[in-house]
Amino acid sequence: MNECSGKTFSGLSRFLIFLIILCFAPPAQAQPPSTPPPGMVYIPEGYFPMGQSAGKDNEKPLHFVYTPAYFIDKYEVSNAEYMKFVEATGHEKPIFWEDENLNPPDHPVVGVSWHDAMAYAKWKGRRLPTEAEWEKAARGNDGRLWPWGGKLDKGFFFYFVNIFGEDDNYKHTAPVNYYQSGVSPFGIFNMAGNVWEWCLDWYDENYYLLSPEINPQGPTESGTHKVLRGGSYLNNIDSVQVVRRSRNRPHIKNEIYGFRTALPAP
Repeated sequence: MNECSGKTFSGLSRFLIFLIILCFAPPAQAQPPSTPPPGMVYIPEGYFPMGQSAGKDNEKPLHFVYTPAYFIDKYEVSNAEYMKFVEATGHEKPIFWEDENLNPPDHPVVGVSWHDAMAYAKWKGRRLPTEAEWEKAARGNDGRLWPWGGKLDKGFFFYFVNIFGEDDNYKHTAPVNYYQSGVSPFGIFNMAGNVWEWCLDWYDENYYLLSPEINPQGPTESGTHKVLRGGSYLNNIDSVQVVRRSRNRPHIKNEIYGFRTALPAP
């Protein structure tokens, strides 16, 4: 009995010594953030809560995901930026290019397929964000459901998000740098509303039930639908929560589909 007690005390002593050393050890030096390329925002490595425990089945369960550091566009890709790509490469113009409601230079490009978005991203030396990267950039680390926080944190008039109707000053798309008061915790614009944004991943309704904890990339290397996130100017306020997941076939071109690009940080 005494021998066993001695062994237990010895193990406990070593554990307490370890805790004391840990408490008084100098803090590890955090990796300094890399300088973002122009027009991009640095998102640090670490965990964030993804999905939610209530709501639609494809948003469950709430789970914690780790992403390495990366950069993501501060704004959705605009018509003006996309035109540079078209002129440089001869790529086909978007199908709504002549629509005056949708083609102002500072509005997000729409009418682009997932393949078009990937071609643009490759031309820029980037890629589309993964679904996890997109959601982390939109909601930060505190589990909020809208980029600005709670549903009505900004009041009843929608001068902070572009959704259905004209109470937000725009019936169709809005400039990519509009709605300063609705930015995400990282300062990123229009992560809710304006246009749905293509993501890198293939879509699986049940993916959250078995997705890896570390840097998930989507369910498989092939599929039928690609992920879209963020909602659009045709959705209501509840439909643009940052946990909402949508999908479509990668060749589809829609007047409410746009995108932004991402880039792993060195």
